[in-house]
Amino acid sequence: MINEYIVYSSIYGGIVGDALGVPYEFLSRNVIHENPITTMDGYGTYNMPPGTWSDDSSLTLASLDSLSDGINYEDMMNNFAGWYTNSEYTPAGILFDIGATTKYSIERYINGTSPLNCGGSGVKDNGNGSLMRIMPFVLYANHHNLSKNEMVKIIDEASSLTHAHQISKVSCNIYNFICQEIINNKDDSSINELIINGVDVANNFYQKQDLTEFNRILNLEIFDLKEDDIISGGYVLTSLEASLYSFINATNYKDAVLTAVNLGNDTDTIGMITGGLAGLYYGYDNIPKEWIETLINKELIDKICNKFISNL
Repeated sequence: MINEYIVYSSIYGGIVGDALGVPYEFLSRNVIHENPITTMDGYGTYNMPPGTWSDDSSLTLASLDSLSDGINYEDMMNNFAGWYTNSEYTPAGILFDIGATTKYSIERYINGTSPLNCGGSGVKDNGNGSLMRIMPFVLYANHHNLSKNEMVKIIDEASSLTHAHQISKVSCNIYNFICQEIINNKDDSSINELIINGVDVANNFYQKQDLTEFNRILNLEIFDLKEDDIISGGYVLTSLEASLYSFINATNYKDAVLTAVNLGNDTDTIGMITGGLAGLYYGYDNIPKEWIETLINKELIDKICNKFISNL
């Protein structure tokens, strides 16, 4: 069952990973390797101070805030619209980054489209914009002890608010299955065992579907991949692979998120997705305290986490 510690571990785990990557977004792996990232810095790509988190965390907090009162996609899209139009859920009242598919989906909602019909459904709409904000739904599904079918339905709907293609939805569900294994069994299993068990759930659930694109994960090739095999751009499937790679090839939270952001390119989102996994597994106490303290507008993060916790 979800508790305060799990909420803080997963949400702060993601936000710290996001903030770690913000100054380096779009830098290539080769450029970053010349001066590897070792701590939380600022400025860089967006000229923002250390501890600044991006749209990844803003939309995660907007989702968590809404889920505190149950599932209401109108309310959630209103939160997304408030972020887009009024810079709500931001660290310093400034919106400085937004994905094209997410932007288009929110604009569709503002113009009258119903929430579950807003997301882009084309093959080219498979950015990582729903995977980066899926953790609140992972927590919600676990707390309410949903069946596999109920869980997948909610994860599919959550993704479809902005990213409605099957590749995005399956990516979010695989991540969810692995997170559920971590939440329920981390005290008795290794990281590899938890991933294997989560992937096994995915294989059983999707056994009648052709998911060839996911073979490197579903066939467990992810354990044998090297850094050169990993693509760390904005495509949702390769973002999932990059995050699993970073999680597998580390022995603590700090090394997991540093591995993620040092892959380059979409550093904030890979850091966010990896940070969620590592935060769940290693716990809030394993996140470097100085990184947590550097985060801007911790008050907002705590307020929304506490609201969600109080309604568990």
